[in-house]
Amino acid sequence: MAIAAEKLEEKKVEDAGLDETVKKLTPDKIEKVIDKVLKGECGARLKTYIDTCIHCGLCSTACHYYLSHDGDPRFAPVGKVKQTIWEMIRKKGRVDPDFIRKAAEIAYTECNLCRRCSQWCPFGVDIYYLMVTVRRICHFLGVTPLYLQDTAHSHAVTMNQMWVKQDEWIDTIQWQEEDAQAELPRLRVPIDKEGAEIMYSVIGPEPKFRAQLMYQASILMTVAGCDWTYPATDGWDNSDMAMYSGDWDVMGRVKRAHFEAAMRLKVKKI
Repeated sequence: MAIAAEKLEEKKVEDAGLDETVKKLTPDKIEKVIDKVLKGECGARLKTYIDTCIHCGLCSTACHYYLSHDGDPRFAPVGKVKQTIWEMIRKKGRVDPDFIRKAAEIAYTECNLCRRCSQWCPFGVDIYYLMVTVRRICHFLGVTPLYLQDTAHSHAVTMNQMWVKQDEWIDTIQWQEEDAQAELPRLRVPIDKEGAEIMYSVIGPEPKFRAQLMYQASILMTVAGCDWTYPATDGWDNSDMAMYSGDWDVMGRVKRAHFEAAMRLKVKKI
């Protein structure tokens, strides 16, 4: 017997990073920020995508948000673009704080920038670029989900997303080496080994919450006979949450630290 699926109740996203910061916005500030991003950073690429899209909706087929909301057109990629950046362009940035609040909710919580929709677009419109531009505008306005902004702040200060201090990073490596030696006595975890073939990097939650993953990786590397090393300095975290918040300045700093660590160690692979 077929069972009809119940329609889920749609709930508003509650987040202090959106709800509190939007109260400080003024129409003048919003217009200036939108103008700054659209005219100062986007240029021909944005115009090409906007002029090329024929609103056919083929991108919807690839979107998991659209499919999981029973084909609600609001969750189609083109629908999300029309509710956000197209309105900003059409109104020349003259939108109110409530609009920015809704645009931020769409850009941050109803699209995860996976680019699957762009694979289906017959004209190659990069919808990721359009939605990340909305995030960029929201970043400049300070309307960013609280947890995401906290991890971006952590990247800015510590070059990792979990506020892990330098001594804590080294201590965690040594602690996991000791645990791994109980299973493989000959194991040694190399730190800052110049000329190693591989620089093994992790993400911030590993030394913070899932240190056993580092222990397991060291066993795999040892048994496989890999010539590898962890970097001792900033650059060991290969994640970059600022990329998702729309903060290109911090994003660039984090990426530079990651690749400069590899260059300093003269490794062949990351």
